[in-house]
Amino acid sequence: MEALIGGTPKQVLRAVLSTPITASLHQRADDSEANNAAKKDQGIGIVSFLTAFLVAVIVFSVQTLLFLLLRNKLARIFKPKTYLVPDRERTESPPSSIFGLGRTLFKLSDREVIQKCGLDAYFFLRYLKTLLVIFIPICVVVMPILIPLNYVGGKGQDINVASDDAARNATDTVVGLDTLSWGNVQSVNTDRYTAHLILAILVIVWVCAVFFFELRVYIKVRQDYLTSAEHRLRASATTVLVSEIPGKWLSEEGLRGLFDVFPGGVRNVWLNRDLSLLLEKVNLRDKIHKKLEQAETDLIKAAKKAQLKMKKAEDKKSKKLSRQERAALDAEQDAQAQEMANSGQGLNAGDDNRFSRIGDDYSGLQESTGQTENGQAAGKGLKVIGDPLAKVGHGLRGAFNKTSKDLNDELETTNGFLGLGLSRDPAAKSRVEELQNDRENGPRPSVTETLRTQTRTITPDSSKAVQSNEHQRPIGNTVRKLSDFDELYMKGETRFWQFWKPPTGGYASPVPQGQEAADYMASQEANKKTFWENFKSSLPFMGKEEVKPVEYEIAHNAENIESEGDQPLWQKYLKEKNRPTHRLPLFGVQALPGLPLFSKKVDTIYWCREELARLNLEIEEDQKYPERYPLMSSAFIQFEHQVAAHMACQSTMHHVPKHMAPRVVEISPRDVVWDNMNLPWWQEWARTGVVVICIVAMVLLWAIPVAFTASLSQLDELIRQNEWLSFLKANPTITTVATAVAGVLPAILLSILLILVPIVLDFFAKFKGAKTGSQKTEFVQVFYFFFLFVQVFLIVSVASFFATSIDRLTANIQSLQSVTAVLNLLATNLPKAANYFFSYMILQALSTSSGTLLQIGTLFVWFILARIVDSTARNKWRRNTTLNSVNWGTFFPVYTNFACIGIIYSVIAPLISIFAIITFSLLWVAHRYSMLYVTRFEKDTGGVLYPRAINQTFTGVYFMELCMAGLFFIVKDENDRNSCTPHGIVMLVVLVLTILYQLALNRSFSPLFRYLPITFEDEAVLRDEAFNRAQRRRFGLDSDSSSEDEEGEDAADQKSPRSEKSSSRLRSPVIGTDGAIEMEDIGRKKSSRLRNPMRQVGNWAKGGGNQIRKITATDRKAIEYRQKQRQKDLEAQRAIGDALYGGMNDEIEDLTPDERDSLIRHAFKHAALRARRPTVWLPQDDLGISDDEIRRTQAFSSHIWISNEGTALDSKVRVVYGTNPPDFSEIDVINL
Repeated sequence: MEALIGGTPKQVLRAVLSTPITASLHQRADDSEANNAAKKDQGIGIVSFLTAFLVAVIVFSVQTLLFLLLRNKLARIFKPKTYLVPDRERTESPPSSIFGLGRTLFKLSDREVIQKCGLDAYFFLRYLKTLLVIFIPICVVVMPILIPLNYVGGKGQDINVASDDAARNATDTVVGLDTLSWGNVQSVNTDRYTAHLILAILVIVWVCAVFFFELRVYIKVRQDYLTSAEHRLRASATTVLVSEIPGKWLSEEGLRGLFDVFPGGVRNVWLNRDLSLLLEKVNLRDKIHKKLEQAETDLIKAAKKAQLKMKKAEDKKSKKLSRQERAALDAEQDAQAQEMANSGQGLNAGDDNRFSRIGDDYSGLQESTGQTENGQAAGKGLKVIGDPLAKVGHGLRGAFNKTSKDLNDELETTNGFLGLGLSRDPAAKSRVEELQNDRENGPRPSVTETLRTQTRTITPDSSKAVQSNEHQRPIGNTVRKLSDFDELYMKGETRFWQFWKPPTGGYASPVPQGQEAADYMASQEANKKTFWENFKSSLPFMGKEEVKPVEYEIAHNAENIESEGDQPLWQKYLKEKNRPTHRLPLFGVQALPGLPLFSKKVDTIYWCREELARLNLEIEEDQKYPERYPLMSSAFIQFEHQVAAHMACQSTMHHVPKHMAPRVVEISPRDVVWDNMNLPWWQEWARTGVVVICIVAMVLLWAIPVAFTASLSQLDELIRQNEWLSFLKANPTITTVATAVAGVLPAILLSILLILVPIVLDFFAKFKGAKTGSQKTEFVQVFYFFFLFVQVFLIVSVASFFATSIDRLTANIQSLQSVTAVLNLLATNLPKAANYFFSYMILQALSTSSGTLLQIGTLFVWFILARIVDSTARNKWRRNTTLNSVNWGTFFPVYTNFACIGIIYSVIAPLISIFAIITFSLLWVAHRYSMLYVTRFEKDTGGVLYPRAINQTFTGVYFMELCMAGLFFIVKDENDRNSCTPHGIVMLVVLVLTILYQLALNRSFSPLFRYLPITFEDEAVLRDEAFNRAQRRRFGLDSDSSSEDEEGEDAADQKSPRSEKSSSRLRSPVIGTDGAIEMEDIGRKKSSRLRNPMRQVGNWAKGGGNQIRKITATDRKAIEYRQKQRQKDLEAQRAIGDALYGGMNDEIEDLTPDERDSLIRHAFKHAALRARRPTVWLPQDDLGISDDEIRRTQAFSSHIWISNEGTALDSKVRVVYGTNPPDFSEIDVINL
């Protein structure tokens, strides 16, 4: 048990794989087969168990107490979603009191959870609640029946036994908690096992029934979400990814002609091109941009530090400043930095901000029509933002002391953000005026006209404004001409021996519509390739179509401007050798580091400027002409109506197998894995086979590296087996160091091994050919559960089977030649591990739930790591605005495994039901708080992980049935006869019925797991029309209102949801939540005491009424003080949130149809085509070095965007900022 306690984790984040798992593996590797971790807990006493439980309770209490003490003081850590996310994701700040927080957590509706967190988060919480629904009735019904049957008249009655008691090691004696389990029933009472059989069947029926109703609820919730008017506005709702498109169909006209058979026709077609070379340039540019930004910031800071050092030396010579004078000077500089960071003043050169606002036309992302601007016009001027700063006076020294301290405290909690209490950046103001101007200028033309004959009405599922029918032209049937009658039939004659060909006289294979397809087929006929050429073109790295080289203009001035003209300002404070330098990558390969003596050493700023200018020019030039790059065999097709997209996914699209398949709907543009868009189906199959073999081998052989790490802790044994290590015992000092390393190294290596599992699985998912992040998540969920179930459950329970060598493992697998052998293996080993899983589940529940709330990892990163590594304004901004996220593929399986363990032991060891209830209750509360207030969910699979988790939970049901069947078969009565064989047969029959039930369940529900039925379309259209009318009134596009009531209603509708949400947040948190609750407690709950205090305080109060007045006044003052502090905190949080996200259109329903069209028509373009020119964001300084660097960079090249708006240096030479980076775009916030 000590090993179990020692292995208890203090979990930092939601554990991917917890330390108790590693402890069990470590213990199994250390001990012999007969003394594995699970068996060591066999017969554990109640006192020993409670002792271990007490340790976990102490850890839980400490972490929970720290969370309750810190959560109201560290809003960035414990409730960042109340202010540090776009408006649509924000939740109201929770009450400060514990009871108010609990009431809020339970009161919040499920629909609000879906709206703020998404379907994945909601269904994860629902999964935990479903497990409570399963285990609470099991606990109420099964435990009161089976525990007395197992204990009364059993083999053992001693429920409390010492840890060193010899009775624990006796094979025929049952002691400790085992007296409450299956194995305590005596042979004379084998008829009691009938109760176990009946209750097991009831448990199975109950679990199956719950899963049936849960799948029904899942389908209903998902259908409601997908058919909501807000969701149908998104491009993902109507867009389908089509893979494996044959070359002759790979044209916009051909795909339109094929897919226009679905209702409403096709709206947009995005043909995917192999832009991997361009994407490499974009990634390299991002790397160089970060390096230049870091180097420039370091140069400015170094110059400032040198200037302060020089000034300090001068002050010593002239007159030493007093402490108050120095503090006043620091406060003056801090105030100046704060004004710089928040005023929006500064220089801005090379601005290529072509599409950061919703109303912009994305002019830089057009197709190859040559209609784009060349990107230089906006960047050739040097813009000065705002007026020069006036110097702050020197007469405020005494008053600045407290200000300086406040600013230092502020920087400690905001990581450099200085926007508190000041007006936000003008660039972040509301876009209402801009949207109105766009409407006055008329609707912008769409990138593609709708080519179909049907007319359509405005509906929210179409993001494009109405276009008149005169702009539409019918396609017609342009496949073949009727006059060419012979073209309708196959040419050539089939010989009798050509068995692979169809008979002569068949119809010719379908051909696509349009001239493009005809030209393609003609070129294919003229340039036929040999078999070898076709084979070589299908091989990786050999058949890639080469991109023709392009000659680009020179991106910078030919002269070396740094060596001519006026002297740079930094030279007044620094020498040339103080400038940042670095070594170029070895052999020019970016993945290799620069090595001394082999790699050239260059000035970082000069080199990065030249490379960044070159890459900016080349990337923007390549983005204008995407036709230079070869087409991939996939495309995104957007339909006019949502039902058409779902019909296209469920239809057979091509006459040849594996062509135009698979088809995927509900894809977010951010979730696309572009590297896998060109994989043929046979490569995906081959890669999948390789991946599955690797994963199975990894799961089965994982015990070998675990055993190796455990062997490192046995120093004496290592020295005995390896004589060359004898020097470790030669010196006491060396021995002490070696012993210390041997104690730490195994745990570190084991943790690394376990952390690597999700990373390896994620790599396998991409290698297999997953085309979206959701597909990668689903793949990881499947195989991570497989890994956990084998490693955490089977290996711990059946440790002697999974030996620590390949030979022994192979021999054990060969011994399982029959079903009886498998049943005996499970029946013999699983009951002995029950006590281990008692401890495992409760320790996991206590440590994981409290660790989820406290977030030790986040605290470490924020207060220690961030101060070390974050030195630029962008680094600090990114750290502040990047919230914790969840990888659902590695999150679900951990708790699915808990559920399986609980179900398996629900009848064998019924006491586990209590621990399951505690586990899932604590985890539900902890994760509900985390998801509402801490974790941000930028990607969502649409809840598709939930039905898979339910199907994986059936694994626990099957293993329970197998184990109980085996246990029934080995039960012997007093005459040594197998008296429960019929019970075992019944369990096997139930197993078969359960399998059939799951198959029938999935066959019935699986078509609805992903796709929408047609029955929802009519109702959805009605909701669309109602939503559209409300939107038109809101935007002032509807002039039909005639009555005063309608006018009032219109005025209410025109108020944006964001303003309503913002106003509610402005009203309620200040007094309506914590302050009001606290005052309410004084005013309502204690009203009788305040009205008649004499009744409450007794004789002491009767002696002097002044004491009562003092107490009441003290309480009031304390509460008022807390109110002021909380109001100050909330205002500070709002200042950050408003400065970063205020006034942004973060919801697609806030946009007009024209504005939505300007976004959606570029939504599924390749990421390399949508990449924007980054800004080199420098801090302003009072020496003018930042301004000088901007001017020199602009003189060097107009293709570099560099700015110092919204950021500055404070008195301690720390970078502070007050706005988003200049290249931040609200377009990135909207979920398409």
